[in-house]
This record gives sequence, C-alpha cells and structure tokens, in this order.
Amino acid sequence: MTIKIISSALAAADIELPIGENVTKNNFFGYTCIGHLVSNLVSAAFIISGIAFFVYLVWGGVEYLISGGDKSKVETAQKRISAALIGLAIVASSYAVYMLVLEFFGINLDALCTANPLGN
Repeated sequence: MTIKIISSALAAADIELPIGENVTKNNFFGYTCIGHLVSNLVSAAFIISGIAFFVYLVWGGVEYLISGGDKSKVETAQKRISAALIGLAIVASSYAVYMLVLEFFGINLDALCTANPLGN
C-alpha cells in the first residue's frame, strides 16, 4: 500500500505546470491595473506619513513637558515639534502637487485600465 502511494506521488512530481506566465502576465502584486497599484501606494504613503507626523509631534510634546525647564531639552523638543510641522507641510504640498499633476494632464487613475482611458 505504501509503495503505491509513493509511486503515485513520484509520478505526479514529473508534471510541469506553466504557471509563471499566467501569474505574472498583467498582474502587479495582485492588481490587474498599474493605475490602481500606484493610487494605493500613494495613499498608503500619505497614511504612513500622517501617522509618523502624529507620533513625532507627540514625542516632541512629551519631551517638552518632561524637560523640567532644562534649556537644552526644551530646545530639542522644540526642534522635534518644528521638524514634525515642516514634515507635515512637505507631505501636504507633495499631495497638492500630485493632485495638480493628475488634474493638469487629465489622468484618471481609476479609468486608466478601462476600454476608454481618456474618458471621451
């Protein structure tokens, strides 16, 4: 009985399946359209940067509160808070530029991979 199971398992090992072509053709990490992938990556980057801003701002605020009046600790906390606010301004301006580029060139990422990508 065990010999039949082993021989059938070894016989199945000789079968080659051409799955590489079907898996990678028009498939970007599970997305069938590169526009959706780019849109989701940009959204994820903005969410991560927003969380990083919040953490950095709270970290600077806590440092400011526990500085105890020490001038160097207060300066460090103020620099951290300023860096968080500057980072937020950079992220907000990069989002504005991203949206302006999409609008200026008339790019609709949702309709990019449809039969009529220009929307005419």
